[in-house]
Amino acid sequence: MTLSVVLTIAVGYLLYKTSVNSKAISDVPKEVKIAEAFSGDEGVKSTVVAYVNGDTLNEKYEFISEKGKDLEQKMKAAELRVKEAFGSRQQKFDNNMRYAQEHPNMPQSEAMALQVEMEKLQAEMDGIQESEVGVLKRKEAEMHEELMARVNKYLKTFSKQRGIDYVINKQSEFRVILYGNDAYDITAEVIAGLNEEYRAEKVKK
Repeated sequence: MTLSVVLTIAVGYLLYKTSVNSKAISDVPKEVKIAEAFSGDEGVKSTVVAYVNGDTLNEKYEFISEKGKDLEQKMKAAELRVKEAFGSRQQKFDNNMRYAQEHPNMPQSEAMALQVEMEKLQAEMDGIQESEVGVLKRKEAEMHEELMARVNKYLKTFSKQRGIDYVINKQSEFRVILYGNDAYDITAEVIAGLNEEYRAEKVKK
């Protein structure tokens, strides 16, 4: 299972310098709040951009590995429940299918009754599977939401401490950054901090 860590991405004009003169600022209506980075007398504030390697985060963040294993166990348990629930239904469905193939000249009324029964059995099995899949999807979505909340909360504090304006995700299957200077790679620090927080939470529990 691949868990993609999708962080807030703002590239656009972020990656090159721009200038704002006093005339342009004076043209803005007074009731409109000017972004702090563009409102200073000294011109545009330099932007600091760092990145996190999403692949490494997926691999080394203990929250992801533990919750991923837990979700995998839930998937296996769901498969067993589906198999058990299918049991007699699947057997009856297969028997009906085989009977229909062996008796192609059965009366129409019998054929219709057999078809209705098979459709009912198939609908029941589909319902069972959809129910289990729905539960797993909700569990996965909840885990993903918690992951995003944890990462974003930590990065908000971390970025303020380091004077970082934006943190971008660098990931193999989510190619936003084609090249990243290692000097701006904060992955190791972020993972270490996230794991430290997660371990502390487990100790409290």
